[in-house]
Amino acid sequence: MNKKRGILFKNLGVYGLTHGLVDATCIALIFASLSRYSLKAEYFFTLIILYNVLAFGTQPLFGFITDKIQKPRGTALFGLLILIFSLIIFFISPLFTIILLGLGNALFHIGGGTISLNLTPKKATAPGIYVAPGTIGLLVGGLYGKSAIFSIIPIFILLVISSLFVIFTKIPKIDYKERKNYKIYNYLELIIILLLLSVAVRALVGSLIFFPWKTNFILLIFLTLGIFLGKSLGGVFADRFGWIKVGVISLVVSSILLAFGANNYVIGIFGIFLFNMTMPITLVAISNTLQGKPGFSFGLTTLALIAGALPAFSPLKNILNNSLFILITILVSASLLYFALKRLNR
Repeated sequence: MNKKRGILFKNLGVYGLTHGLVDATCIALIFASLSRYSLKAEYFFTLIILYNVLAFGTQPLFGFITDKIQKPRGTALFGLLILIFSLIIFFISPLFTIILLGLGNALFHIGGGTISLNLTPKKATAPGIYVAPGTIGLLVGGLYGKSAIFSIIPIFILLVISSLFVIFTKIPKIDYKERKNYKIYNYLELIIILLLLSVAVRALVGSLIFFPWKTNFILLIFLTLGIFLGKSLGGVFADRFGWIKVGVISLVVSSILLAFGANNYVIGIFGIFLFNMTMPITLVAISNTLQGKPGFSFGLTTLALIAGALPAFSPLKNILNNSLFILITILVSASLLYFALKRLNR
């Protein structure tokens, strides 16, 4: 195993698994707060919104700062330390716990995301594998936070161990050199807008799709695995067979499957697998457009995610949740992605 490959696997292992742990920690403490403080439904819903806004909406700012100081490992570690501190605040205030969880989550995502973008430079493989474990973390953390055996001690131990791995794992060289690619420079804003709109539209649909069968625990596990494999393999397939082919075709096929087959668990799981394959593609496409700004690029995609998903938290959800809207919206996302990648390739 050569040096670069060793750094690749070590970083993917450390930051990918820690990403899963971070998401598991956040969702576990959120649900544990619900039972510990007997929160009213309205207040709990408000805390959920607050957490998502902080966890996703603050990442562009943290990414911008990280690019300036050029210390992504420090950003990731700072996020872990905040999460460790939130375990103490958990016994004092649910509101401040949620605030710390959101900020800690955002900081770790930016630090780890910056590093993942430089593990396979300009390619989608590593970022997809880095992001994917978060899906598993959400499932495991949600179950643990709702369980009668919930305790912060295992979480504390795992966060401390993960922090030590982050400290002692050598990261790749981070490319902060800004370049003006004049072939795309005049269209830079257009490309970014198209990509971010594609992400936002996809996030909206992802928040609207309803799978009636996921109350079955076994099927819920398979659904989670479908999302995990879609994100982790999407980058691999895209780098192998082409971003436009994989990204656009997967979205087009998923639009039909999810719009008209979500009630069937086989069709629904395969559809959600295809639907998530474009995640690493859009992420790296934005990073390749904003060269030298990996943290800020990563943060822009999460901002688009929360912006797109917010309508699903409103009464609009009941209006938008229909097959025709889902079909058209995913096809719009595919079209936006196609034109953005076409212009980027030129």
